[in-house]
Amino acid sequence: MSPPPPKPNLREKLALIDRFLARGDVVAAQSTAGQLLAAYPRRAEASHRMGLVLLLSARPELAEDHLRRAVESDKTNAEYRLDLGQCLLAMGRVVEAETHYERARAIAPTNPRVNWKRGASLLATGRGEEALVAFDAALAVAHAADRPRIHLDKVECLLSLGRSGEAEREIRAMLPATPYRSRYVVLLSQVGKPDAGSAVFALIEQELARPGLAPLARSDLMLRRASLLAQTGRHEEAFRGWTAAKKLLNAPPRGAGLGRMVDERIAAFPAEVIARLAARYGTRGPAPIFVIGLPRSGTTLVSEILAAHDAVGNAGEIETMTWIAAQMKGAHPLAEMERGLAEQGPEKVSSLAAAYGQVAAHLVSPKLHSVDKMPNNFLYVPEIAILFPDARFIDCTRHPADTFISAIQTEMNEAHSYSYDAEDFALYHRHHRRLMRHWNEALPGRIFELSYERLVTEPRTVIADMLAFLGLPWQEACLSPGANASTVRTFSRLQVKSAIHAGSVGRWKPYAEWLRAILGAAAASP
Repeated sequence: MSPPPPKPNLREKLALIDRFLARGDVVAAQSTAGQLLAAYPRRAEASHRMGLVLLLSARPELAEDHLRRAVESDKTNAEYRLDLGQCLLAMGRVVEAETHYERARAIAPTNPRVNWKRGASLLATGRGEEALVAFDAALAVAHAADRPRIHLDKVECLLSLGRSGEAEREIRAMLPATPYRSRYVVLLSQVGKPDAGSAVFALIEQELARPGLAPLARSDLMLRRASLLAQTGRHEEAFRGWTAAKKLLNAPPRGAGLGRMVDERIAAFPAEVIARLAARYGTRGPAPIFVIGLPRSGTTLVSEILAAHDAVGNAGEIETMTWIAAQMKGAHPLAEMERGLAEQGPEKVSSLAAAYGQVAAHLVSPKLHSVDKMPNNFLYVPEIAILFPDARFIDCTRHPADTFISAIQTEMNEAHSYSYDAEDFALYHRHHRRLMRHWNEALPGRIFELSYERLVTEPRTVIADMLAFLGLPWQEACLSPGANASTVRTFSRLQVKSAIHAGSVGRWKPYAEWLRAILGAAAASP
């Protein structure tokens, strides 16, 4: 009998995985991590690398077990705690994540990476002022290699807080020497009022002339260049620039996929199924507020308006419902949700509602009501209605052509690649509205349709109607969301710090020639 093949060298394989990850080859990294884990199933390093690879592949639900095993095998390793915290945060399990961030800080209180990653988690959950303290603590002791990335996160944090003057000073101080020059130029172009004749425009041109730019960096610069051209009336150049920038990202279309998902959800959740499951499993009393709608349809503005009320806190865009919806159906297909819930039983289902409530309360304390504005929650309206029979929904609508023009010039990630192309957007928008019509029919009186155009032209009337729908008394502060001190982590972070205005209504009109698919779909929509 021949001897078994020798085990791979642990250190060499770990280094190889890191090299694969450094160049973005997650497929090769996962294959190598799988080989390593098979050879060393009890080694914390092998479990950690597999978990890290899965986390970087946007599969946190698969990464969790591997990262937990790494933590259990080496409870004093702060890096393992940080990665488990990041994994839990990616699933919206904020309270659990913070436990691990705090334990990492207890293990290594002066470790710059601990403070850095803790700062990133605080920023992601809306505590920008605390995040700034953590970033500054990290910068004070960081290694030279980490300082530029930490500083960039600090600048992003300042912008999220609306402190654009401070951000601009930080950007200009770092611009000559940072390895993230392209990103700093993009951020600099978002503060103040530069145009196509400004020094900032010239900086963008210089950056675009540099060879070797990554596609994402080049795309972001092209977006900003086109947006500055639009401000000076060069609309055709602007539109072609936005379109070219998005094509660089080579992202897949989304409209047809959403159509299949909508068909599945409409079939799985007729009104009687939602009502029956809510009666059996719902938790009465909590009344979370969900602001839903496509990005750039006014969801951030509406969330900030509500958060200006002294009874409402803004939880921001949290992934919690995505994770909970997956837990609710268990191992069953969506059409068998009822079976999945029955197998888990009322106690387990109640624990899911409690888990969401814990996260929301943690993020908005001491406010009584939470606002969750995760865009994908429009898919999970029935799961929310089953768990929380008293939940309410604000459905933000906006002229689809204005929504698209706002989206195509914004740094939207691949999950929103339907916004990269007018025809795909038209299809996606049509299916989105089809699903919302079904939810309105299935849940009469539970969804408030809010028109962006009416909101910015008749703010007092629309806000009063929305507050009445939510059972909240009128408060004058809701007319001035820009005065709200909350941290805005979305694409609209600078816009919502200004007063409510109608300046963005009808922005699509100079681009009508290229928006025929969207305008045709809008005209045909009931």
